[in-house]
Amino acid sequence: MKARKIIFLAIFLVFVAANVLSPKTQSLPIYTIYTVFPVAAALIGLYASKMYKFNNANGRAMLLIIGGLLCWGIAEFIGYISDNFITPPTMDPQISDFFFLLAYPVFGAGVYQGFIAAEIKLKQINKSLLTAVLSASLVLTAWVAYFGVYQAYDPTVDLLKNAVNIGYGVGDLILVIVSTLMILVAEEYGNGKLAAFWKTMALGFFVFLIGDILYFTMYWEQYSKDLKPYVYIDLLWTAAYTVLAYGVLENYLHIFEVQNKIRLKLQQRQ
Repeated sequence: MKARKIIFLAIFLVFVAANVLSPKTQSLPIYTIYTVFPVAAALIGLYASKMYKFNNANGRAMLLIIGGLLCWGIAEFIGYISDNFITPPTMDPQISDFFFLLAYPVFGAGVYQGFIAAEIKLKQINKSLLTAVLSASLVLTAWVAYFGVYQAYDPTVDLLKNAVNIGYGVGDLILVIVSTLMILVAEEYGNGKLAAFWKTMALGFFVFLIGDILYFTMYWEQYSKDLKPYVYIDLLWTAAYTVLAYGVLENYLHIFEVQNKIRLKLQQRQ
C-alpha cells in the first residue's frame, strides 16, 4: 500500500511540476496531462467493476461510485475534445456540464447504498463524533451558502446557467457531508475495514468542493485568462481525481485479497 501511495503521489507531483514550470498552463500538453487523471480514475473504476455484483448493497454502492467517476471522466474528455479540437461552442451550459452534474445523484445513490449495506443507524454511532461531524457540516453549509450560492448567483445570466454554477458547489457539499457520515457508519461496520475507503472518498469530494467554489464564485475570470496562481485550481481537481482513483483501487485490492483468502480456506477444507 505504501508503494502505491508513493506512485500516485509521484504522478501527481509530475503534473504539479508541469503546471508550475510551464509559462502557459492552458495549453494542449497541459490539458492532455490533466485529462489523463479523470480518465485514469474512470478506467480504474471500470477495471474494478468486474469485482462487484448489483444484487447486494455493497456491490451496488461500489458500482454507483464507479458510475459517478465514469460520468466525470466522460465530462472531462468531452471538455478536452471541445476545447482543443473543435470550434469553441457557444452553448452554455455545455454537454460536459450535463455529465458533471449527473455524477452527483449517481454518487449520492452510491453512498445511500453504503448506508443500506452497513445496516447501522446514526443513533448507534458515537455521539461525540456525530455531533462534531454535524457541527462541522453546519459551518461548511454556511460557507457554501455564501460563496457557492449567494456569490455564485449572477443576475446577468439566465436561470439555467445560474443553476449549473450553483449546482457544483451544492452537489460537492452534499457529497462531503454524506460521505463523512458514511465514515462514521463504516467504522461501526465490519470492524471498520471499509472506513479507509470512505475517508478517501470524503477527502476527494472535499478537495473538489474547494476547487469548484474557487472557480465558480471567485476566480473564473482570472482562470480563463490563464493568470497564475488562479490557474492552479486545476491542481485541486487533479488531486481530487488522484485521491478518488487511489481509493477505488485500494478497495478493489482489499476485496480481491479477502476473496482469495476465502477461496484458499474452502480449498483447504476440501
